[in-house]
Amino acid sequence: MTDDHTPHLPTLQAPVKALDPHGVQIVGLGTALFVIGTLICWWQLPTLASIGKGWWLSTAVVGSGIGVLALAVLLILRRRRMR
Repeated sequence: MTDDHTPHLPTLQAPVKALDPHGVQIVGLGTALFVIGTLICWWQLPTLASIGKGWWLSTAVVGSGIGVLALAVLLILRRRRMR
């Protein structure tokens, strides 16, 4: 029994370009989802507080803030790389 195929090298990187090398699109999407979550939690705050989940609003606000800061940093870095 002979083996006619070439051996596969598991450490070989595929020659494909990254979809978003700067990460702006995915961070923007995540930030938008956190903002939507913040609005929903704010709208439903009395219900969330009554079941002991009022902290969800704080979590969504912090996630939105981190997303906005990360998006600002990524946009600045992308602009510097484009120059």
